[in-house]
Amino acid sequence: MTPPTAHREPLAYLTAATAGIRHHTTASPGSSQPPATRSEMDALHAHLTTLHTLISQLTQQTKPEHPAQSGHLAAARTRLWQASEHLHDAFHQAPRAPVPGREPAQDAACRQDLDAGPPFVTICLRHLRTSALVRRQTTPADLHAPLHGHARHRAS
Repeated sequence: MTPPTAHREPLAYLTAATAGIRHHTTASPGSSQPPATRSEMDALHAHLTTLHTLISQLTQQTKPEHPAQSGHLAAARTRLWQASEHLHDAFHQAPRAPVPGREPAQDAACRQDLDAGPPFVTICLRHLRTSALVRRQTTPADLHAPLHGHARHRAS
């Protein structure tokens, strides 16, 4: 069993990450917020896929001793993957920032993201790496099952 002090350092990092997200989401009342940028969606996608990996590790660690808890963690892992799928799709639908030296007409004519460079390459490679993990851990039925209310997971 892992000593309790081994979990304190990661907990501090998780707390800091949560505080960073909370700071990003606080807006003054009545202020108009611009649409989400590709960079913001890329950062959120990185956060979700990292959370997915963490939840996956916790699921595996918890499974032998507490199967019901592990079932809930597995469900959370699936929902994180579904959220990251939507963020990845939203990233590709978001308008690109103007490229210096390129005419707007050229930018509109060139819809292939491959020549856009980072962060396109970064988000897609991250998404592919995580999807390989998802395919090993999750069934297609789990990925496509709708969430209705609170799911119950048996302790068997």
